[in-house]
Amino acid sequence: METSFNLLREPWLPVELEDGKRASVRPGDISQPIDGQKIMRIASGRPDCDISTTEFLIGLLAVTFGPHDGHAWKALYSDPPSQDELEAALRPIEATLTLDGEGPLFFQDQEQLTGDDVSVEALFIDAPGSSTTRDNADHFVKRGRTGALSRAGAAIALLTLQTSAPSGGAGHRTSLRGGGPLTTLVLPGMVGNAEPTLWQRLWANVPGGMRESTDGYARVFPWVIETRVSDSSGVTTTPEDVHEAQAFFGMPRRIRLNFEPNPERRPCDLLGIVDDVIVTNYATRPWGANYVSWSRGHPLSPYYKPRETDAEYLPLHLKSSRVGYRQYLGLVVPDPDGLRVPARCVSDFQTRAQYFKGEERRALLNCRLLAVGYAMDNMKALDFGEALMPLVMTGDTTCDEQVRELAKRFITSADFAASQLISATKRALYGERGDAKWNSSVFDAVRNRIWSDTEEPFYRTLGIAAKNLFASRENLADQLAAIQQEFGSSWRIVLRQACLAIFDDAVPIEDAQSDKIKDVIEGRKMLVFALEGYGPVGKKIFGELSLPLPAKKPAKGRMAA
Repeated sequence: METSFNLLREPWLPVELEDGKRASVRPGDISQPIDGQKIMRIASGRPDCDISTTEFLIGLLAVTFGPHDGHAWKALYSDPPSQDELEAALRPIEATLTLDGEGPLFFQDQEQLTGDDVSVEALFIDAPGSSTTRDNADHFVKRGRTGALSRAGAAIALLTLQTSAPSGGAGHRTSLRGGGPLTTLVLPGMVGNAEPTLWQRLWANVPGGMRESTDGYARVFPWVIETRVSDSSGVTTTPEDVHEAQAFFGMPRRIRLNFEPNPERRPCDLLGIVDDVIVTNYATRPWGANYVSWSRGHPLSPYYKPRETDAEYLPLHLKSSRVGYRQYLGLVVPDPDGLRVPARCVSDFQTRAQYFKGEERRALLNCRLLAVGYAMDNMKALDFGEALMPLVMTGDTTCDEQVRELAKRFITSADFAASQLISATKRALYGERGDAKWNSSVFDAVRNRIWSDTEEPFYRTLGIAAKNLFASRENLADQLAAIQQEFGSSWRIVLRQACLAIFDDAVPIEDAQSDKIKDVIEGRKMLVFALEGYGPVGKKIFGELSLPLPAKKPAKGRMAA
């Protein structure tokens, strides 16, 4: 059937307004209030769809409206464009954003694909696969949750799959960043501790230098040209083959949606709306675009190298839904060995922050980082993680450098302390020579708890340090050593209290058998020694925290366990 649903003309974006109500808007509407209500966020009802749609809008802004420099970025952050200005910028790409009908179709193959139709439910990453359904193994995520999608819902589901596509069997390519990539977004701090609007969420993360002329859109949007089929011909798609902005619009899956009338008025199983046209299935073929060598190619993803000698960085993926401050190195701050680096949007925002003044600058202390993504086991979605962590910064380049340095030192010293805590616990439980049958779950619980128990103090201490650094910025060189030592000492106390409390809970001396009491005492003693700066581990902890080492030998009785 022939229809024409254009994603610039139709209100298809599900959003939440300032008063908590929902609405549907067009891309050209996102910068201004609707009926006096600010637009706060994308709100489809699924966090994976929300983040992918947010990424898509950031990409659209980058190629049509992207800032030329920091001054231009700040001007539009504080004073968003009018609806007319935004629509004028988006109008040249209108022909590339048609979902159905004739011509190139949004995120779909140009070829009329044939073969067995696939249920539209398969567009969702967490839907049970064919083998799971066949074996009746869909115990936790049931089949049949999605039977029909409106055109707006189908567009969102389709772009979400193409953005995060996992392995799908022979020839079904993963996304440009692999299956279920991790995305990080800066949420800027607002005056009065208000929530940022959708425009501020988007504009805070828009990369510069990606704006493209109409003639270049064929290199940006892969669906406007024939698919770069990656079958036995071995064709790959590298950054040299296309525009760098294709990072936002990768199309690894060859898909054609099947549109049909909706005389029964079936509601969309994603958005709950009723559309005259629905999608219940689609056709697909293997061997879509095979994206390779996109080292640090996506502006919203952190990257890592398995080894220092590796030439390319790989996109970071979640191993579980838990994201804590231990991951601050790599998500917000490059780790000391350079093997993990934050997303470009993070470093861009830290640079742009120098243009904030007055109350806006002070509000930077309330910035946060949203880390979102699937934890995958090859083709299987294990969990969806969504973590919000403070993004501690001041807007002053020198001060922020020192904040990042303190964060590195705090985390590295916590890692040393955690290792010593594990060693002390092993000594207490299994004696000096140890035991081949260690219960690893005990030590995993101990290690996890040290990171959990010190998370709130980490952000609190780092935030106070940032305020002190900013207050001392005029003569920071003279006061830096004292500030480092002051907050190094504060953090050491946090580690000491946490480690000893965890040790005493894990190995209560009152429960120890008489022949084990000595081991408990020795284990606690070795832990206290390190936390007071003695021994190889103690020297490392104190060195990281810029603390003077204690006397070579502790005073008699001072280290009694």
